[in-house]
Amino acid sequence: MRAMLRSCAVAVLGRQCVPRRILFGLASGYRMWLSPAENLSYLAGTAEPHLQRAIRRYVKYGDTAYDIGANLGYVSLSLAKKVGANGRVFAFEPLPENLEKLRKNIALNKLKNVSIESSAVSDRTGRDVIRVAGNASMASMAWHQHDPSAVEIAIQTIALDELTESGRIPMPHFVKIDVEGAEGMVLSGMRRTISTARPVLFVECSDAGREFSWKLLSDLGYRCQSAISEEHISNYESYRHSDFLWLP
Repeated sequence: MRAMLRSCAVAVLGRQCVPRRILFGLASGYRMWLSPAENLSYLAGTAEPHLQRAIRRYVKYGDTAYDIGANLGYVSLSLAKKVGANGRVFAFEPLPENLEKLRKNIALNKLKNVSIESSAVSDRTGRDVIRVAGNASMASMAWHQHDPSAVEIAIQTIALDELTESGRIPMPHFVKIDVEGAEGMVLSGMRRTISTARPVLFVECSDAGREFSWKLLSDLGYRCQSAISEEHISNYESYRHSDFLWLP
């Protein structure tokens, strides 16, 4: 049934990537350059419902939020609406293909409370490579190392502790991390920021980063729960590939 409804929606709306208004969900009313054939869930407001729920619950007017792994900007738009004119959103996206679309989507809505950073968040400031194997949304600094089809792209990296401690960006209240296996590097580079600011963290856990992130955040006194079921996660064995909330 879902596939049939999707096919009907695409048939009615077309496949062209043009500015379209988001109809439902947290980012409703904003517009995005998108193709219904590729991103219908953005248009319908059904993308990542548990993340939208977390943003509604934990992000307030005037807050500062980080969108780490911003992709095309759907989550950045959702955060921008919640923090309002007095808040700030910092969107981090290093992949040139995604970055171009992200900039277009933020500019399309004339948002003044979203700042775009073209570096990948990591454990150090410098240079690295991100690998793309087919789908640009799955580009990763941690995965695809042994995939001969993967294309390597040189990128700039930044440790968030350097940005916050130098005063270049304010401390966060909410952080979303979706970086395809590199969450351990992200958290390592913002350990002092987390310790000081105590933000709510939404983390996509992967096999590559789960052990490091579990230990680091547990040591900092955070408690973990499933972002999907909201069940408390008290043991490492249950912390497997999925989305989790870490609460101070």
